[in-house]
Amino acid sequence: MKLLPISLMALSLTCYADEKVKPATPAPEAPKSVQVEVLDSNGKRFVLVKNIESAEEFAAFEKDAQAITADQKDATLTKQLLDLALTTPEKEARSRELDGKFKKLQATNANMAKTYNFDLTRQYLVVPTSVKVLTILSNDEYTKLAAAKDFKPESVTAGPDDKKLMLKETIKGAAEVEAFQQQVRRVLEAKRGLQQLVEAQPRFTKAEDKKKIEEAIKNTQAEVNKSLEEFKKSRGYDIPNEFNIQTAQAKLYTLLSDEEQKNLQNQIDGKDAKPETKSDKK
Repeated sequence: MKLLPISLMALSLTCYADEKVKPATPAPEAPKSVQVEVLDSNGKRFVLVKNIESAEEFAAFEKDAQAITADQKDATLTKQLLDLALTTPEKEARSRELDGKFKKLQATNANMAKTYNFDLTRQYLVVPTSVKVLTILSNDEYTKLAAAKDFKPESVTAGPDDKKLMLKETIKGAAEVEAFQQQVRRVLEAKRGLQQLVEAQPRFTKAEDKKKIEEAIKNTQAEVNKSLEEFKKSRGYDIPNEFNIQTAQAKLYTLLSDEEQKNLQNQIDGKDAKPETKSDKK
């Protein structure tokens, strides 16, 4: 079965300083007792390095990935300022500052390697395999919901800005998640296009132009209605006006070089194991 190259977040973080940041993780090796899982995406081969098993773990990974990206940008800026320094005292000060930021970056990189098998010198692909669709409840909606006899407190969770979120559905499977995301994108893009046309309409004063914009609005409204109907038909509910899509599970893959692919295959063949391979849908 072929798999879509799905990604909520594609990370391509590279080491910018020649030898300041050493790889914290070695090239992937074939496990002794488990099947190796590889993913073929857009002509590239990735190997699974981490299963993220909960929404909390994924949120932590996102936060950590954003933090190390920020640290890397900070070090890059300091390196640029060092290259532009003119006086010896300024160069020495910038050099000390850069060394401190590199040490911080190395420590963060080592922690990421330990936690996620992640390394700045490698490229990664994150594939969501389960997402939760959460609707945002108003205070009145929550009050009515909580008053019902069959209300289950665990069905409502706390969201950002003290908002309350209710679980609408859980979607499992990488291909299923991608199909859902495409449905949502289609609805939102159609609505966005309609809004832009409506906002632009007053600027058209000539009769011919008015007729054209009215026709465009009519066609776009039809597209909005169609996308909403298709969403409801496939999902069993109307798309909420306010909702949150939360990644509950995901797989983290790292890109293999040609040499690593060859070495990994040799390890697999030597252990009489077969890799679990997934390829893109065409």
